[in-house]
Amino acid sequence: MTPPLMALVALFSLIWSSAFVAGKIALVTLDPYTLLVIRFGLAAALMAPFCPWRRIDRRALRVGAMLGLLNNALYLGLTFSALQRLRPEIVVVVVSCAPFLTTLLAVALGQERLAPRRIVGIACGIGGVAVMTGLVGAARPDPLGLALAGAGTLAFAVGTVLFRDKAVGLPVFQLNFWQTLVGGVALLPAAWLLGAPVGSVTVPTILAVLHLALVVTIGGMALWLALIRAHGAGTAASFHLLNPVFGVALAHLAFATPLRPEDFAGAALIALGLGLAVMTRAPARSG
Repeated sequence: MTPPLMALVALFSLIWSSAFVAGKIALVTLDPYTLLVIRFGLAAALMAPFCPWRRIDRRALRVGAMLGLLNNALYLGLTFSALQRLRPEIVVVVVSCAPFLTTLLAVALGQERLAPRRIVGIACGIGGVAVMTGLVGAARPDPLGLALAGAGTLAFAVGTVLFRDKAVGLPVFQLNFWQTLVGGVALLPAAWLLGAPVGSVTVPTILAVLHLALVVTIGGMALWLALIRAHGAGTAASFHLLNPVFGVALAHLAFATPLRPEDFAGAALIALGLGLAVMTRAPARSG
């Protein structure tokens, strides 16, 4: 990777991982569905004045709506539900399995081919993920929480591959706006039926919601869509292998979570896997 790309990948991973730490803070007073509806509603309202309403790209609207259902409603609805049962760093680590699922889907759809070094890199990354989550240790995480996080990660992988296939040349800002708006609207019934009464709103909750709406939804998602367009679904998904490193570090800073030897061992495996996976560009299938 070139230095500018390395900087973008690090920034993306930091932003993406911070979402689950901020989410854990906000979930003290908000249920996951209400939190996401507020997050997406605020972000969409802030983006709306900058949308070219006289030149709406209808294809961008359709693709954005599809991504809103997969990336925002399903992926974040499920993973934020998992946050109620799991530590944020574990949810971050499970989401980091996205490269494996995305690569399999991209290969199955004929978008990319697997290179041997890339397979080894993803295997190293998944091994690091297993070490950091405690799946290979004595303390087992909540099974339902892991299932929710895993299902959300699968929805995210599907959205990643479909974006690469359908959204070439579409305006990233409009895509982000429509997927944010549709994701919030899609989660309204869940917030209405499954949501809990809002507790006392604290300053940390307000700051967490603002961070989720401004930094993650507007900035982080736009950066993510741009990385997919530039580097392909499988390669862009491999950037998530850095997320456990940032997730553990941010959880330590925010919640005083102890740093374990397994965290450092897993981080080393993930860094090795990221290098192998990204240094080997997956060729697209011809014809």
